[in-house]
Amino acid sequence: MDGGAPRVYRLKCREGPESLWQDAGVALTTECSLSGQERGKEWEYRVVAMNRAGEGVASNAATVVS
Repeated sequence: MDGGAPRVYRLKCREGPESLWQDAGVALTTECSLSGQERGKEWEYRVVAMNRAGEGVASNAATVVS
């Protein structure tokens, strides 16, 4: 059983490729707004979809300089 369609999307972030991934937000749709990211730093973000079966495979990471 695959668990069905995604129920929630968990946004993960880290400061640079050597850091551990941390939870940055949760969304019920495919859009999410974040605030409070420290300016002038490079951040990586990825999304993990979740359903009844648990977490799916994380998306490719996107790098952002705020």
